[in-house]
Formats: sequence, structure tokens, C-alpha cells
Amino acid sequence: MGNRRLPAILVMLLALTVGLSGCGDSSDDSGVDLSGVEFQDLTGEDAVVVEGVDNSFRPAYIEVKAGTEVTFRNGGRANHNVLPAKTGDFKGIETTAFTPGDEATITFDEPGDRPYYCSLHGTKTKGMVGAVRVVE
Repeated sequence: MGNRRLPAILVMLLALTVGLSGCGDSSDDSGVDLSGVEFQDLTGEDAVVVEGVDNSFRPAYIEVKAGTEVTFRNGGRANHNVLPAKTGDFKGIETTAFTPGDEATITFDEPGDRPYYCSLHGTKTKGMVGAVRVVE
């Protein structure tokens, strides 16, 4: 009977090892892996609009120069918010300030990836998510 438990334990240890190996893929501690994401290059723009439309951000993944103003506009029918996936990454936009028709602007000055999400329609890694990649 003890021999039958050994394979089950090995399978569990292997699954745990494989699961933990993916934890280092993200460049920060937000839990968001952007390694396979294609960013829309908007580095030639001084100001950019990202629209929250129902259950998605459009465009969801953008690359901008440092100092670019990114305006988030709620063009959908539902309330949304824009929260940083990593606490303190930028000042989020709360639901009360992002009802249909509302907009708010954030200037991203420091290079790096700034993943975000709508907590009403997703989590940090699924659903209504996006990211701003800021380059020099």
C-alpha cells in the first residue's frame, strides 16, 4: 500500500514544481506576465486615448514614450475603473470617477510596464486587462 502512494506524491511534487516555475516570468511582483503580449507602438504620439468599452480596453496594450498623457475614456454602457495591477504603480481611476462618458488622464513619466485592470470586469490577470509600456 505504501508503494501506491509514492507515485501520487511524485506527481504532486512535479505539478508544484512546474506551477512555481512560471512565477518568475513577470518582470515585477504584480503577477502579470506580459512576455507574450504584442504592444501597439504609439511612441510617436504625445497624447493617447484608451477606451473602456463594455468588457475590454481598446487598445489594451500600448507602448508610449515617457511623459505621454494617456487618457482613459469610458465609452461603454457600464461603470468601470482602472486599477494598477501592482499597488503604487500609478494612481488608479476609481469607479465613481469612471462612469459612462467619463475620462481621466494619467501621465506616465518613468520607463517600465504598467499593467492595469478593471476590478468590476476582471482580475489582475484575466478579463478586462491592459498595460502601458513606457520607454525612454
